[in-house]
Amino acid sequence: MLRALLLFLLMLTNGLAGAAPLCLNTDIFPPYQVREGDRLSGSSVTALACIFEAMNLQYEIRVLPWERAIHEVSDDKADGFFSATSMNRASNFATLSAPLALEKWYWYSNEPVPPRADGARAPLRVAGIRGSNEANWLQQQGYRVAPMVSSTSQLLQLLQRGRIDAFLADQQTLRIELTRQPTVLRPKHARFQRYTTLGVYFSNRYLARHPGFIDQFNQQVYGCLPEIGVLQADERERLQQLYAQLFSPWKEEPRLIDAVVQHNSQHNQLSMQQIHARDQQWQQEQANGSGPLIDSVLNSPAADWLRARQAEHEGLISEILLTDQQGLNVAVSGLTTDYWQGDEAKFAEPFFASTDRPYMSQLAYDQSTQRYQVHISTSVRDPQTGAIIGVLIIGLDIERALHMENLNGGH
Repeated sequence: MLRALLLFLLMLTNGLAGAAPLCLNTDIFPPYQVREGDRLSGSSVTALACIFEAMNLQYEIRVLPWERAIHEVSDDKADGFFSATSMNRASNFATLSAPLALEKWYWYSNEPVPPRADGARAPLRVAGIRGSNEANWLQQQGYRVAPMVSSTSQLLQLLQRGRIDAFLADQQTLRIELTRQPTVLRPKHARFQRYTTLGVYFSNRYLARHPGFIDQFNQQVYGCLPEIGVLQADERERLQQLYAQLFSPWKEEPRLIDAVVQHNSQHNQLSMQQIHARDQQWQQEQANGSGPLIDSVLNSPAADWLRARQAEHEGLISEILLTDQQGLNVAVSGLTTDYWQGDEAKFAEPFFASTDRPYMSQLAYDQSTQRYQVHISTSVRDPQTGAIIGVLIIGLDIERALHMENLNGGH
């Protein structure tokens, strides 16, 4: 029963003397929670240390088997558990925080064609780690997950022996495990399934006793995380192909070019002070829900064209922005945070580039949709002179983009 023993990691800050520390449960899931002797480390643990230091909060972390870690929160014996993805069964007693980590889930199999739940082979033989985020998600999707095992190494052994057809695992976690296993256990095939975020489920009882806590916690998250939005080379190439096949002609749309030319003629004499004033006006109008500046960008033939293109792709596109030569919004498919994009790489990189190759940003987390997106932007040129006059920026939902089976099939 070694795993049932509690390992305490008590991190005290200058919180109120005598106040009971926040109690969080977790289990060992490298690289997010890692046991190093009698010490607990890992990326999520490090992030929490930073967050709670900023909040001046006392807390303790207990290591338990995952199912028990969750059950104690439902019984009000602990205040939260991590690192967890969204799960239906927890929503009745806890609230999920902003993400501490990003996982990339793949199907692993030894078949040349990736297995599918609705394929010819049914029922699909799928195993999972007992209580894991992946097993929970599979069951929510209607998969029969059996057997349930206790480790990633057991999944690899079952696959190698032909006892199962496939398993679902976080790419980074599996790679760490494979460094400790013989090469014969390496799966022959991998198929991307989804991105998922991992956060902290805080007990609703704790949140009721501490109004405003979850908002304070979430505000600190983004300043305490390392860069987690990293795309691999093959993923970036896939997105470049998708852009070329679906979106490349958009920068030559006459309605967009005409709108940019007109906007430049009206705004090319603005000083930086005036640009910042308009950006502040945009923020104020956004807070009020509407205003003349926002209306001029949202309600135009160019904006209507952008919204129509976004709607055609059924969730693949998160937003579309068209800017002028200074990075000011000319037309947008939906309300944006800023009016001026001139200080951001998604504008500057394509505008000042020596070629027209689209610029691709790092992954970014959209708090409003709780999904990751990547921006692909390209210069807009005057067809008469060839001069760069603006930038077209397309935000893509990364999970939908990488999960498209056939790029040639459009959407």
